[in-house]
Amino acid sequence: MHRRNSEETMQRLIDAGAELFDKKGYHNVSIKEIGRLAGCNSALISYHFGSKQALYQAIIESQLEVLHQLEDGIEKEEKMSIANAKMRGKKQRINSQRLKQYLHAILKSQLDPRRHMIILYQELLTPSGLLDQDSWHKLTKMGDYVESLLIQSVEQGQLKAPVQDDDYAYVTFILTAITEMLFLVKDRPLSLNPENQPLEQLLDRLIGFVLRALMP
Repeated sequence: MHRRNSEETMQRLIDAGAELFDKKGYHNVSIKEIGRLAGCNSALISYHFGSKQALYQAIIESQLEVLHQLEDGIEKEEKMSIANAKMRGKKQRINSQRLKQYLHAILKSQLDPRRHMIILYQELLTPSGLLDQDSWHKLTKMGDYVESLLIQSVEQGQLKAPVQDDDYAYVTFILTAITEMLFLVKDRPLSLNPENQPLEQLLDRLIGFVLRALMP
């Protein structure tokens, strides 16, 4: 019972810290504010995490874990599809839609107000220097999975290989930047979306535009 209460308290502190850091930035948030929003004594931040900085890192880690879970979900779905195909005696090719599915999953997660994903982008744009090397490495490698899906699509013949190997990184950067930018400007009118279509539809169109040159 005590362990469950501790876990619930830690989660409340993470949620409260994420909401406040999202709105005000790390340096403009006090531990008293976090404790007040979490509905518990601010001293519990030190008890459970050690410091405000350690809480911040735990929040970043929780956001990165969301992205990792999205990757796992895509991979598990693909493995199940391949296994089912084998049971039917058929050869299953890698799903050419996985890249699009993953980018849509990222956008959906970003648009979930409970996620406070803006913190990741704040950290990338203006590094706080508060993260340890492992967390910073994970943060700067968020596009690696997108690039791996792109390469697999080329190997399967679903996309043409770029002219130069560096082009994989360029296409990856564009695709991830589009997905992130749609989130950052979600509340603003866009000239490329005069009919105010759902962001998911706009993302589909933009992915198609970027990949058009690689279509076989």
